[in-house]
Amino acid sequence: MLPENRVAVRAVRSVYRSVVAGKRPGATPLVLHGPPGTGKSHLSASLAQRLSTSPNGVTVRVVSAGDVSRSPEESLTDDELTDCDLLALEDVQQLSEHKTDAACDLLDRRTARRRATVVTAHAGPSQLANLPHRLTSRLSAGLVVQLGPLTPASRRAILAEVAIAKKVRLTDEALDWLSEQVTGGGVRATLGLLQNLAQVASAFPGPLTRADVQQTLAETGQPTSAPNDISRIVERVAAAFGVSEKELLGPSRLRSVLQSRQVAMYLARELMGLSLPRLGAAFGRDHTTVLHACRKVETALTEDTELAKRVRDLRAVLA
Repeated sequence: MLPENRVAVRAVRSVYRSVVAGKRPGATPLVLHGPPGTGKSHLSASLAQRLSTSPNGVTVRVVSAGDVSRSPEESLTDDELTDCDLLALEDVQQLSEHKTDAACDLLDRRTARRRATVVTAHAGPSQLANLPHRLTSRLSAGLVVQLGPLTPASRRAILAEVAIAKKVRLTDEALDWLSEQVTGGGVRATLGLLQNLAQVASAFPGPLTRADVQQTLAETGQPTSAPNDISRIVERVAAAFGVSEKELLGPSRLRSVLQSRQVAMYLARELMGLSLPRLGAAFGRDHTTVLHACRKVETALTEDTELAKRVRDLRAVLA
C-alpha cells in the first residue's frame, strides 16, 4: 500500500465491507479527489469490480458525470441509481449545471436508503467552483479523502512491480532515473513508460540500463520531463491574463502579472503533480513561494467567481 493512498484504500475497504455485510456505510458519500493519475478512479473501479463479482447479489452502477452531462438520454433520476447497493459517480466536476439538482436529489435519496456512494473529482468539494453550494455541501458532508501525487519512491515501487509483471528487466539506476523523470506524479504516466519499454525489452539480452531506457523513450517520443508541459501551461495562462510569458516568469510584482504567475504555479501543481522544489526550479522561485502561491489561489477561488471561471476554463484546455 502506497503512503499517498493509504487513507483512501482504507476508506474504500470500509465501504466494501459495509456493502457486503448489508450494513449502512459510515460516512456517505465517500469523495476521492486528487490530480489526474493519482489513482482515485482506479480505486473506485476496483471497488465496483470486486462488489459486482461478489456472490451475494450486490448491485453496482458506475456513472460518468461527463457522459450524463453530454447525453440527453442519460439521467440521474433512474430508480436503479437510487436503489443499487453501490453507486460510483466519476469526475463529478464535469457535471453540467442543469444536472446538479438531480445529483442533489439522488444523493439525498441514496443517503435516506442507506446506500453506499463513491464520488471522484479532481479537487475537493470546496474547490469545485463550477458546482453549486447545495451540491458541494452534500459532498462535504461525507468522507472526503485526498490522494496526493506519487513521490519518486512510490513511482519506483510501481515501476519495479509492473516491470516484473511485464518481464521488463531494468537496472537499479534505470529504475531510479525513470522514477525521477516521469512527469505528473501519477500512475498512468508511470505505466505508460513501461508499455513502451516492454515492446523492446525482449531484444535486449540483459537488463535495460539508464542509457538504453533514455534511447528507447527518445526514439518513441515518450515525454519524461516537465519543461514542455510547464511551457504549455505558462503559454496558456499568460494569454488568458493578457501578459507575456516573459513577464509571467520574470520578477514583476504587478497584480495582473503576479496573479497569472500564481495561477500558473497552481495549475502546474494540480495537473502535473510535481513536487514544490521542482516547480520552484521551473518558475525560478523557491518552494515556499510556490506553496504560498498555491494556497493563495485556493483561497481566491472560493471568493472570486471571475477568477474561478478563468481557472476552470484553463483547466479544461490543459487537462
